[in-house]
Amino acid sequence: MSSEGNRIDACFDSHVHWLATGEFSSLLNLSEMHSSADVLALRPEPSHFRGDWLLGFGWDETKWPEKPSLQHLDSAFPNFPVVFTRCDAHAVWVNSQALKRANLKSETGVLVDQAGAAVQKLIPLPSHFEIRRHLLRAVRTFNREGFTHIRDMTCDEPQWNEAVRLDESGLLTLAVEEYFWLKDPQALDSILELCKKARSAQTPNLRVMGPKLFLDGALGSEGACLSHGYHGGNHRGSILWDKAAVMEVLIKTWENGMEAALHAIGDEAADWIVNLGAELKTAGHIGKMHIEHGEVIRPDTIAKMKGLQIECHMQPSHWLSDQKWLKEKLGDLFQFAFPWRRLQEAEVPFDFGSDSPIEPTSIERTLRALRQSSDAGIPRLLGNPLTYMGHNDLSWAPNSFTLLEEDGPFQVVFRGEHLN
Repeated sequence: MSSEGNRIDACFDSHVHWLATGEFSSLLNLSEMHSSADVLALRPEPSHFRGDWLLGFGWDETKWPEKPSLQHLDSAFPNFPVVFTRCDAHAVWVNSQALKRANLKSETGVLVDQAGAAVQKLIPLPSHFEIRRHLLRAVRTFNREGFTHIRDMTCDEPQWNEAVRLDESGLLTLAVEEYFWLKDPQALDSILELCKKARSAQTPNLRVMGPKLFLDGALGSEGACLSHGYHGGNHRGSILWDKAAVMEVLIKTWENGMEAALHAIGDEAADWIVNLGAELKTAGHIGKMHIEHGEVIRPDTIAKMKGLQIECHMQPSHWLSDQKWLKEKLGDLFQFAFPWRRLQEAEVPFDFGSDSPIEPTSIERTLRALRQSSDAGIPRLLGNPLTYMGHNDLSWAPNSFTLLEEDGPFQVVFRGEHLN
């Protein structure tokens, strides 16, 4: 990592969803809804459909006086299936047509995490042309915001193939670390084979890192796994994988010379995976693990990271969205939210990213969130925050840097080429 003054070498967004960053910008925008009833005023366009499925993104019921309503969605769109993804991408709001096709029942139409996946898998896949278009749109977005390096968390084979074509055609002006999304234990061997196949076909700007899995959900939709209940109640979220399956993922990933990324937002999820890493080390299995998000991590969990090959990837900009309800949801656990200072003091490596498109990719938003969160009691980061926004391998895509002016990019250079 390198930063000096207003310059970031190898400016790095360490946690993004590359394809979704381009794709979600083409979906029906739900971010300006102020109530469930606002769905009745939506006017979808043909580009918002995939097949006969209407797709939208961005609703946030914490801004509404009531919860999402299946009746409102059915009244607005009775004749075709609808899947509206929540702003954190960990819940979907669907109508009765979508529920019927998935053979599901729901009084509200809101499905969280794995329940939503049962509907989402029925949506027609994008074409190769659409994938390429979405990837290119996202490349331009990341470059415009100053980034020359990204770490992509949800790659699959069609996306990989199109990414290779982009790089071979000279259109990829990003250095991209790719993690392949492992959705269930049965797919482990096939995902590892895909990783090995992709690694053998790496291009100058594409690196294959290993598999990524979702260990828990999100705080906003209350699927993140906590040690205490949300709002002081009994619901604590849950771990989405069993222990034996995650152990197998880690062991086989490390045996193949790869790294594993694990989405863990809640404090109990982070502690669970750190304990598992320590257990595997005792049994002689050692390898690199990445904790994605780590929005709530207890000090005792951080202390146990010592001696393990763990790196954390955090998104300060989530503070900007979550601050309005974070204390209410977390209660006493709020004191352990956004623990970059504690990680820093414990010398646990970490990077900053955005979680784009869940949050906009933005250097300015990251820096603003760091300032505002410290004013609200989150322990202040020491030193220059730009240190945590540069890729640690400066030899990869050399002569790539970003110059800042008033916290935003005014000059972006990738492999010596000026992009703006």
